[in-house]
Amino acid sequence: MITVSNVSLNFSGSDLFKDVDLKFTPGNCYGIIGANGAGKSTFLRILSGELDPTTGDVIIPEGERMSVLKQDHFAFDEYTVMDTVIMGNQKLYSIMKEKDELYAKPDFNDEDGIRVS
Repeated sequence: MITVSNVSLNFSGSDLFKDVDLKFTPGNCYGIIGANGAGKSTFLRILSGELDPTTGDVIIPEGERMSVLKQDHFAFDEYTVMDTVIMGNQKLYSIMKEKDELYAKPDFNDEDGIRVS
């Protein structure tokens, strides 16, 4: 469960958001909805740890992880939806690509089999 506690963000004396408290619980899907410039992407950057809030904390329990894809409408056009989602965890994506390349080798051998296991 990801917990947002008393998070505020202030730019040049103006609050973008203030005193946000929120819990993301397992098994649920969430959407962040708002007008352009309302702070949706900024809030996600705080959740991912890319940006520090002015006040408050984002707590991600030990053993949990967050995967993030940057907002770029054209960056993933050449990939399947599954690959695009997995790219949010770059280490996992690299391992899966290496595995696929090994399986595609015409001279796949025992050493390759051990590597992919």
